[in-house]
Amino acid sequence: MSELEPPAGTSTGTSVDASEAILRLAAENAVLVAGLRGAQIPQQIGMAAACRALMVEVPRELASQVDADLASGALAQRWHAAHAAAVESSAGGATDPAAVALAVLLRELSRSVMRHLVARGKAWTADAYRLEGEAAALEAQAERLRRIVNPAARSDESNRQAADADAAIPG
Repeated sequence: MSELEPPAGTSTGTSVDASEAILRLAAENAVLVAGLRGAQIPQQIGMAAACRALMVEVPRELASQVDADLASGALAQRWHAAHAAAVESSAGGATDPAAVALAVLLRELSRSVMRHLVARGKAWTADAYRLEGEAAALEAQAERLRRIVNPAARSDESNRQAADADAAIPG
């Protein structure tokens, strides 16, 4: 007995019920595909695109802010407030070497943020491809279910493949 045949001793009216159940399952798959392609996949693609934009903007902004704070002395003031007597100013009024070291550390932090954004962007892109694969699988499953219910109603692709297979058979 195949999975699609009714159990022995049941009425033939169950084939209509089975057909309806299969068509409902195919319709549910279509709804899932619409949800994936209408919301989830675009959301993943959007997050990946936003992440790529941030990968360019954030490090540049952080470096720009650090350089501005270093040039204006604000970074040095914060450093001195946090570490009052840590480092004496160098001769000739040059920028505090400790502030320069802090600026280097902050630049490294911006590179670390960029690496994190790169990883997240790749993950979101991979998720979008995975979801597209799920949508394609659901569509294929829905098509197979429809063919189970109505074998005569083949898709155009199925008709072309069947015609190609028939043409390949010598006869």
